[in-house]
Amino acid sequence: MISVVTEKKEIENLHKDFHRKLDHFLLEKVNCSVGFPGGNYKDIIRYSSDLNIWISVREVDTRFWNGFGIGKPKEDSNNSLVGEINFPYQGINRQIAGAFAKEDNGNILVLHRGRIGGPKKGIGKKYFTDNYRGDIISAIDGDRQSEFCLVGELNSKHFPLQVANFIKEIYRIKNTSIEGEASGFKDLSLLNYTDEYAGQLVRKRNEPTLSERTHGIIVNALAEKLRSLNCIIGNDKNRDLFIHNGKNVETLFEIKTNITTQSLCVAIGQLLLYSIPFDKRVNLVIILPKKLNKLVERRFISLGIKIIYFKWNKKGPVFVRLRDVLSLK
Repeated sequence: MISVVTEKKEIENLHKDFHRKLDHFLLEKVNCSVGFPGGNYKDIIRYSSDLNIWISVREVDTRFWNGFGIGKPKEDSNNSLVGEINFPYQGINRQIAGAFAKEDNGNILVLHRGRIGGPKKGIGKKYFTDNYRGDIISAIDGDRQSEFCLVGELNSKHFPLQVANFIKEIYRIKNTSIEGEASGFKDLSLLNYTDEYAGQLVRKRNEPTLSERTHGIIVNALAEKLRSLNCIIGNDKNRDLFIHNGKNVETLFEIKTNITTQSLCVAIGQLLLYSIPFDKRVNLVIILPKKLNKLVERRFISLGIKIIYFKWNKKGPVFVRLRDVLSLK
């Protein structure tokens, strides 16, 4: 069970921890203007070259206010806010998008209600959550159960990366066409599957209860790498990521953050089932964090599934032999 934190002192302490975790990265100070729809203000903002995000912090009557932008800020120039992760001082305030929540084991999550606004009509909470590549978390929210976008786990070693990934997701979704990023393939929605394992419902977007919550970071890092290799990419609600040529899907990816038997079984099923709608043969690729033993690797290959491993550095995941496995130039 996950419950939103409401006690004033606890929220205050968690907000201090939120900043302490980010302060190790946000080392560069820049004196500049911060722009928002309808105006701007002067501030000394902090920037991280590793995360490539900056933060502006302001005192507001009703909330802890944290505004974020992307890219190195220009000194003495206007720098546009991309998104905010704000927290109420106490209690439940659904007009404020950010929230801290606690799992039964005491683990602290940073959540967001998904209301981001945007430069185009129609970009609201539903549009954001429908297109969000991260995890959707259900939590007790005062007198109701609500769904939130997961920003990150406060005590995770990946927390600063998780925050940066969330801000970059806001930017990506705000700048995605209202029709969606999946490139208009009509057959992508022909099959809607519910994945089941050992008689127990496995909802892919709730999978982080079984693994580290780094899925969105990995998807976005892979997308960025594929773009740098001149690949045309897309995704939809069922498929983590795919490469296409404008007419046909050529390569379909499934990303897992661990190599438990359950994750591997689900990955195989998803790759095989979600490739069914395509007339032409699709390359199937699984992305994994750890090396499988040789026998399991051979079984994957016999099913027509290629394996790409990733490792972590301070800037995020690095994909091993990506070009070679995908036969990219």
